[in-house]
Amino acid sequence: MSWNKRLRSTTAVTGLLAVAIFGVWFVAMLCLTVVTAQEIYDDLYEKSQDFADEVSRSGMLPDFYDRDFSRYGLQYEKPSFLQYLMLRAISMNTTASCRSEGHYGDGERSKLIRDIEYPMEAAVLFYDAEGRLLYSSADNIMFFDYYTQAEWDAGMDTTAGLHYGWIDISQGKDAAEGREDPYLRFRNMFAQSGNLREIAAIRVTGFFEGMELHPIVMHEVTEAQIRQVLESTSQFSTGEGSYSYIISDLERTGELEWQLQFDHRAEYAGDGLVTVYITDADMWDAAATALNNQGKEYASLADLTKELDLPLQDSSVLRDKSIFQLNELLVFSRWIGADFSSAEYLNSGETTIDFYLIAALRSNPLACAVRALRNIYFVTGVLALILLLTARSRIRERLLQPVADIANAMAENWKEIYRAEGLPTMWLEAEKLDTCFRQEQDRRRMKDQEIIRLRTVLEYAETAELNRRQMTSNIAHELKTPLAVIHSYAQGLKEHIAEEKRDKYIDVILSEVERTDAMVLEMLDLSRLEAGKVKLSRDVFSLCALTQAVFAKLEIALQAKGLRIDFLLPEECQIVADESRMGQVIENFATNAIKYTAAGGHIQVKIRKNGREGALFTIENESAPLSAEALEKVWDTFYRDDRARTGSGSGLGLAIAKSIIELHGGRCFVRNTKDGVEFGFSL
Repeated sequence: MSWNKRLRSTTAVTGLLAVAIFGVWFVAMLCLTVVTAQEIYDDLYEKSQDFADEVSRSGMLPDFYDRDFSRYGLQYEKPSFLQYLMLRAISMNTTASCRSEGHYGDGERSKLIRDIEYPMEAAVLFYDAEGRLLYSSADNIMFFDYYTQAEWDAGMDTTAGLHYGWIDISQGKDAAEGREDPYLRFRNMFAQSGNLREIAAIRVTGFFEGMELHPIVMHEVTEAQIRQVLESTSQFSTGEGSYSYIISDLERTGELEWQLQFDHRAEYAGDGLVTVYITDADMWDAAATALNNQGKEYASLADLTKELDLPLQDSSVLRDKSIFQLNELLVFSRWIGADFSSAEYLNSGETTIDFYLIAALRSNPLACAVRALRNIYFVTGVLALILLLTARSRIRERLLQPVADIANAMAENWKEIYRAEGLPTMWLEAEKLDTCFRQEQDRRRMKDQEIIRLRTVLEYAETAELNRRQMTSNIAHELKTPLAVIHSYAQGLKEHIAEEKRDKYIDVILSEVERTDAMVLEMLDLSRLEAGKVKLSRDVFSLCALTQAVFAKLEIALQAKGLRIDFLLPEECQIVADESRMGQVIENFATNAIKYTAAGGHIQVKIRKNGREGALFTIENESAPLSAEALEKVWDTFYRDDRARTGSGSGLGLAIAKSIIELHGGRCFVRNTKDGVEFGFSL
């Protein structure tokens, strides 16, 4: 057989349930993810389309051309101010995100996911009117407003910076081996807090190329140093723990010490160095994320935007280069830097373009949807798992396990299956199989009993001759005594011997006749049992109740000898057997125990459940132990212990009990105990 190699039903059902339940769960989550991704796509698309305008507003670029703006005109006084605004716009938009807030009301779509920020990769680039790249978010720049040495010495650091500049700090990342990154401190500080506010002022000695400052020597003063100076002197105190000061005045006290950041004068051979003071430094340090476009790798989105060489004058090309997919949304947008409120534009419709702002936003709506739905995935996945385990448990308990129990019982030669009370109710097919199994089991049990009966008949026929001779000898021996008594007393009556004792002789003769008659009846019963000519009925009854009923009939005999009896019985012990014959067995055992127990002795009766539907009956009486020979022959016909030779009894009771138990498929046993002898049987 190849049963062990076949797939178990529990495993197969578990697999099918898992495929069905998690298949439905996967399809549902896939649909939910796609729908959510589409809603997120709409949000991100709207954000991406307006990103260039948002960058310009955050950098105050429209205000540069606003005549009502308080700083209008600075573009003429300080042309570097416009470039400062460009750098400021980049620093505020090196990262971007979009928040889904949900919409309500007529004509507006609702949101499945609300109040969740979706990360986006941003790129901001500025080009001049001729298309030359000015600044890019891929650069690593620290920008600032500053004061010259003369302005610093004059104490003019009371207002915002009077000049604007920037330093390319990306070169520090590529410092030669063995040389420290001079701007590592700035990068670490920016990574932790997102700003450089811990530094109160920076003193730089170097040279300018346009707005770009090339530092040779750099010193700094921190906010912590300034607090120490303020707390050590009362010169700048205004009371109640507040102070009024400018950094240049603190420096002139001589208590403010500049901390050297680096000094590269040994590597610089030129001249024309200037010293400036920076009080409001800012920077950006955008993390580069590699991406692939049309099979080519780019270090960042800004590098891709530069590589595409977008035509700045034609906005339609920007859309053509964009990507509109659920798993990748890449949108380019443009903002033109020009004074559209000038008289030139109002008169001719044309104006001078100062610069172009190109902004790009890249996002993955599908990944954002997965991120937004991860809690839903987890909760619904756990619910699906619970459903799987519950369904598996129900199917296993109510269908698979009953079938497995029946199959195992059939494989073990139709032994009884055990289903305790309180187990889940079986489903129709399993219940029907269980009923048919029990019916077939009953039929097989009846056939087995018939086979036992027929086997008994066969064995009886084979040993009939031997038994006949032994039986004849035993019968002759047992009948000899009562017949001799009857003959002697009858002879005395015939010869009129002791006429005054006539009635006594007659009573003795009648007693012996009755004894002989009982013996003959028992021999006939035993003969029929051993020949297998007795058919047992199938009664369902309580063995405990039957035992108590038998001992109730023997109450007079128990009281006559003053015997004490203990019952150790379970609450219930139902068996299927011939109730009248089982009563005969118990009565024979009980009579035997009463007979051999001395006056005032003790008898103990026990019944225990044996297996699934069996029982174990024992009766122990206080007496002398039996000899080895007696233990071996106690079940033989006409056998009586030497102690009973002078008493009543035919010696057939235990033999009859043994035959009845064996016809039921059980066995009888006897053993010596600590206090006496124990007889019993098991079914």
